[in-house]
Amino acid sequence: MVDHYYIGVDVGTQSVRASLFGPGGVEVATESATLNVLNPLPDHYELCCSEIWGAVCKTVRAVAHAVSSDLIKGIGFDATCSLVVVDQEGDPLRISKNGDKTCLMWMDHRAEVETSEINTSKSPVLSYVGGGFSPEQQPPKLLWIKRHLPDTWDKAAHFFDLPDWLTFQATGNSSRSLCSVTCKWGYVESRGGWDANFLEKVGLGDLVDLEKLGKSVKLPGSKLEGGLSDRATSELGLHPNTCVAASLIDAHAGALAMLQYSSQLLHETLCVISGTSTCIMALSAKEMLIPGVWGPYQDAVIPGAWLFEGGQTAAGSALDCILQSHPAHSDSMSFSELNNDLMKWQDSDLSSPILHKLSQNVHVQPDFHGNRSPLALPWIRGMISGLELNKDYRNLLLLYLATLQGLACGVRHVMDRLLEHGLTFKHVIVCGGFAQNPLYLYILATTMKLPVIVPSASNMMCRGSALLAQSAYEDVPLDTLLKKECCTDEFITYAPLEGLGDYYQRKYNVYCEMTSDQLKYKRIMHDK
Repeated sequence: MVDHYYIGVDVGTQSVRASLFGPGGVEVATESATLNVLNPLPDHYELCCSEIWGAVCKTVRAVAHAVSSDLIKGIGFDATCSLVVVDQEGDPLRISKNGDKTCLMWMDHRAEVETSEINTSKSPVLSYVGGGFSPEQQPPKLLWIKRHLPDTWDKAAHFFDLPDWLTFQATGNSSRSLCSVTCKWGYVESRGGWDANFLEKVGLGDLVDLEKLGKSVKLPGSKLEGGLSDRATSELGLHPNTCVAASLIDAHAGALAMLQYSSQLLHETLCVISGTSTCIMALSAKEMLIPGVWGPYQDAVIPGAWLFEGGQTAAGSALDCILQSHPAHSDSMSFSELNNDLMKWQDSDLSSPILHKLSQNVHVQPDFHGNRSPLALPWIRGMISGLELNKDYRNLLLLYLATLQGLACGVRHVMDRLLEHGLTFKHVIVCGGFAQNPLYLYILATTMKLPVIVPSASNMMCRGSALLAQSAYEDVPLDTLLKKECCTDEFITYAPLEGLGDYYQRKYNVYCEMTSDQLKYKRIMHDK
């Protein structure tokens, strides 16, 4: 029997990675390339479209050389939920006032005014995004472009989420993924898809013919008609018969891959995809409206399941902000170095209560770029309690520890909202940058009061995208494929730490009080 191989491509916030997977999901080759995040103005974040595609081509060509091209049967893409606008020729249009042909990144918050306006529409669509859109999602960004870049608006032939732009680049097929349009654009499958009344009401009525939004919407993992274009075949270095799958958003691809470890407990698994931001995902067989939590999203990851999505807009970026602003910071610092220095300081290991209690008087509320959920308040900012004049290295270690604890409390804040509405969880599965930090994982398990599972396999987003490619080539639905490809790889389990349950409950109580206090400050300063 001839072996089949699949390529998964992950376009993240700061890098592109491609991985080649063989029989049994074994990673055969991987390659990455960095991306330059542009920040021309406060709350404006962009990536260059040509740089993205160039990095995709470079990394795919690198991994494709590992085997004969005719053995690579499919390619799948995932990416951040950033906004790309193209003209009739398929070329990216100017989407920024500086004139560059960039995409508006997920973390771009320039459309906060438009977000507030859209959220007063009282449209039923809002119920499927937790009660209101975020400036991270696309309707507010579309309205901002219409108002501030009318020339671009008039020339636009298609508005794409970045994952769908990648499949468009690869195939010329303008079909959208159900994942992208459902999770970020206001498409509600159970209500008939696009809502013309909503578009008219929020000032986007010129899109109701759907030509620019996408008339063709595909389940993730569906085979895209036409396959690779001649140009993409050459640029990517692949065989012309390589199958191309409908895409996923990057975090959702990570969740798909992690669900291989929990295929028998799909509806009792909380997935945490942690990096620059954190996405928190849960599946249910039932449709429920949960305030402050995006969804329910029908079939957005796998058929037959409703997806609920929460998250932290700033996670790794919040920790970076704390560390990089401290006088004792150095560019060479790593998780392992900081953790080792904490252990040396207390002559203990990472599970020791004495280490965790170092920060009992230092607390961090890490919503430095707004609260995505469960409060859905983009204007909220981070808070620190317990600052002192001392700015030595040990002070940096305290802030590092307290920030990890605050981030874990933010994840629990989302989980508690899900629990309030009847969801139940037996464990948490984590991937992404924070999955490499055992101190954070101990803190998370103890704060959540649940075991935390970390798969030993790497590059989970690429792994999820490769599953899309396999689903498309084999013409097997993703839910069926998950059961067929149930992962037997090793994983590490972090149990809640003994003797620290009460301590972390207190830390969580402080986190909630700090969040509540900020709402009080807002009322005090704006009370007329």
